[in-house]
Amino acid sequence: MSPGRGLRGAIVWAIAPYAPTAPFRIWGGPDQPVAVVETATDLARMALERGLDPEQTFLTAGKLRPVVILQERPRRALPEYAALRIVRLEELPRAGQEAIRAGREPSLFYLKAGKAKYGMTKEGAIDLNSLLRIHESAIAGRPIGRLDADEMRAVGESLAQHLDIDLTLLVERKIRERMARLAAARRTLD
Repeated sequence: MSPGRGLRGAIVWAIAPYAPTAPFRIWGGPDQPVAVVETATDLARMALERGLDPEQTFLTAGKLRPVVILQERPRRALPEYAALRIVRLEELPRAGQEAIRAGREPSLFYLKAGKAKYGMTKEGAIDLNSLLRIHESAIAGRPIGRLDADEMRAVGESLAQHLDIDLTLLVERKIRERMARLAAARRTLD
C-alpha cells in the first residue's frame, strides 16, 4: 500500500474476536478459578445483588483472519476501527456460492480471488452480519489489499440496508445542502 493512505477500505489481517456466548467464562485473575455464569441475566443479577463489577474479562475465542476496515480514525480519538470479517467462499455451502458470485445474496459481498487487489489467492466474501470493532493493536502488519471507492460505496449501501439503518434524515439534509448550493450558484450566474 502506498504511504499516507488511510485504512478505510483496507483489507488487513487482524485478530477478530467472536462474540461472547452463554455460558460465559469469566477470568478472575491468575490465582482464581475461571467462573462460569450461565446467562447474561445471571451476570446482571450478580452485579446488582452482590456488587460484582459489571466489567469483566470474558474468555472467548478469536481468530487471526482478513477483515475490511470501514472507517478512518483521523483524529485518533479511539484506538478501534469498525470492520467486517471476510470469509473464504469455499467454506460456504456450494449451493449458495453462485448466488454470492452473482450478487444475489444480500448478506455477503463477493470478492474475486486477486492477490494484487485484495491480497487473497482464493475467492472471498465480506460478511455484512459480522460488524465488529478491531483494536489497532490487533491489526497484524500492513494492509494486504484494498477495496476501491465504488466497492466501499456498495458495501456501505448494502450494510445500511442489511442492518436496517435509517438514513432518511441524513439524505434529506444532504439534498437540502445540495439544493442550497445550486441556488447560490444560480444567483451568482444571474
